[in-house]
Amino acid sequence: MSLPAGWGLVPADDLRKRDAGRVLIGGSPLRVLRLSAGGARLTRAWFGGQPVSPNPQHQELARRLLDAGMAWPRPSAADDAVALGDVTVVIPVRDDPDGLAITLAGLAGVTVIVVDDGSRRPVTASTASHRGAVAEIVRRPDSGGPGPARNTGLDLVTTDIVAFVDAGVSVTAADLRALRRQLDDSTVVAIAPRVACSPGTDLLSRYERTRSPLDLGLDPAVVGPGRAVSYVPTACLMVRTEPLLRRGGFDPGLRFGEDVDLVWDLAGDQRVRFDPSVIVTHPARSTLGAFVRQRIGYGSAAASLHRRHPGAVAPVQASLWSYVVGLLCFAGHPLASLVVGTGTAMALAPRLGPLPDARVEAAILTGRGHHRTFRSLARSALRAWWPFTALLLVASPTRRSGIALVLVGWLQRLADRPKDPLIDLTVGLIDDLSYGTGVWRGALAERTIGPLVPKVTEWLVRRNPSGLRER
Repeated sequence: MSLPAGWGLVPADDLRKRDAGRVLIGGSPLRVLRLSAGGARLTRAWFGGQPVSPNPQHQELARRLLDAGMAWPRPSAADDAVALGDVTVVIPVRDDPDGLAITLAGLAGVTVIVVDDGSRRPVTASTASHRGAVAEIVRRPDSGGPGPARNTGLDLVTTDIVAFVDAGVSVTAADLRALRRQLDDSTVVAIAPRVACSPGTDLLSRYERTRSPLDLGLDPAVVGPGRAVSYVPTACLMVRTEPLLRRGGFDPGLRFGEDVDLVWDLAGDQRVRFDPSVIVTHPARSTLGAFVRQRIGYGSAAASLHRRHPGAVAPVQASLWSYVVGLLCFAGHPLASLVVGTGTAMALAPRLGPLPDARVEAAILTGRGHHRTFRSLARSALRAWWPFTALLLVASPTRRSGIALVLVGWLQRLADRPKDPLIDLTVGLIDDLSYGTGVWRGALAERTIGPLVPKVTEWLVRRNPSGLRER
């Protein structure tokens, strides 16, 4: 599939170019692509602002860079005036008239369907037209949760594209237009913005300013299991209607995780993208009790998601050698960990091909991989695996390892330079324990240990049929 006329490419922030641009290192999962001299000239031209030509070979190379996460699409300036005539916004709401008003306020002129999911005080026409869009209202007599509510709205959609927006999300028609133009790429089935926490001075708002589970960061991404951004929430998500209807909408059997399940299914056939250049906001939970219940609910979905997508919800995904390096370090054998880590770098270097500094590059690649694993192990020790960590802390032979896991987990939080370190550590502990408790509750209910088991991924560089090299 060709990119729309006039579109160009923007290199990913972490993309590294070696050997005069003939070797590109980056993407998610991390890989190494070796280009011909002509391919290197093309990528330099595209990254310098030149649009991708209709030439099939040029289009194929551009698509490979996009699918690898090494580059991101740059729509043409003419796309800025895209209309929203083929978009319908569906807003599920339950007992949140203020949140509904916030969302509708920015959607004047947009087709909107409000689904009242069994509110104690039904949504009225006057409420749904407050300060913004005039919406069609459909009421469900009983609350079925966000997934079934969205399905109710989806059944009424007649446009080619539907945008799901949660009540309370502050979004504008301009935001939707920016998302809509990404769907001019026919290979993209869904697009999501960055969902940041609304400004606030209360404890939870200050915490979620940097730790909201809806906020997936600053870097654009191709979304899917095993990628840097594995899912996007339906707090704000724009999707093509036809493949969504073909799937049957959201799984009504999932109270939590229905958005992750949907995105993973869609990402299996087409591209789902995350575009943080579009920012919408969502309020934090109003009470600590609601915050804890939300996190437990999120964690409890892991077992159901594991049944549907085996291995995708593993708490840690890394190569066997990275596990060995991390576990040796936490077990109190840093020298042995260093030796194994050095050995993996030496083993990788010959597989990178004829690079002038292959050993240095191999050391960088393996070092980053081991570091990510190290952080993931420490994070999982405080979340999904916290009961095991607690046992390590109370047993004298393993207490040092338990303390090391906890300290590394806290230190990596501080390394992110939160504005309120004390709040980040204390509320973060509640966050981790709540989510981990949910994982265990779901695992017991589903009678599976799947969401607690780490996943071993590939480490060595392999050659694929296209002749490109990838790690």
